[in-house]
Amino acid sequence: MRLRCLIAPVVVLLAVPAAHAADIQQTREGVTLTYQDPSASTVADVRDRIIATFFSTYPRERADFHPGAPARVRIVMDPAYDGVAYVGEKEKSATITINPRWLQKHPNDTDLVTHEAMHIVQGYPGYASEQAPSWLVEGIADYARDVYGVDNASGGWALPTQVKPEHNVDTGYRVTGAFLKWSEAAHPGLVKALDGALRQGRYTPSLWKQHTGTELPALWDAYVAAQAAAARKA
Repeated sequence: MRLRCLIAPVVVLLAVPAAHAADIQQTREGVTLTYQDPSASTVADVRDRIIATFFSTYPRERADFHPGAPARVRIVMDPAYDGVAYVGEKEKSATITINPRWLQKHPNDTDLVTHEAMHIVQGYPGYASEQAPSWLVEGIADYARDVYGVDNASGGWALPTQVKPEHNVDTGYRVTGAFLKWSEAAHPGLVKALDGALRQGRYTPSLWKQHTGTELPALWDAYVAAQAAAARKA
């Protein structure tokens, strides 16, 4: 949108960054994104980086984990939502809803889209069930953010390198993501195997031993020991 002003137009543009309410639709690599910001809540720079991050990450996540994941996705800025971001269920399963106030406070955290886009790729049935435990679902999404993220460092985001006493394998999010990264390095293909089982509704804890040769609790203990040894050497 072009602003017209006869008095000091440059000052106006610098003081009030342009925000846009109109829908934006783009198609790249066989994926169509519709970006919606009905209340014009997000400045153009952040909006453009969100869109660029989506197209840098979702097509690769989709190709690597689930080529049949939705080819049409929406990103919606919703000031009424008081969380950070989420992917809906059922008819909204391919919609990423973002709280624009979070981005106003954390404008560099645009890789939150990488995490949420992975949830669209996942598409697991029965979230927070025995077949799709929430700690593992969120851990895989943060693992994906670490692998595919565009600029996590600018957003102040990283997987932890130390294990705190209160951490466990089922802590979820970054803690589980770091454990998955370590486990994947030792057993290539593990994360994709877990992801496929979760999507097909056939996940059980026995899959960890099947793919690593070690029961999950013992694998976690090995990870904790390895991180402690690395910390001592640092």
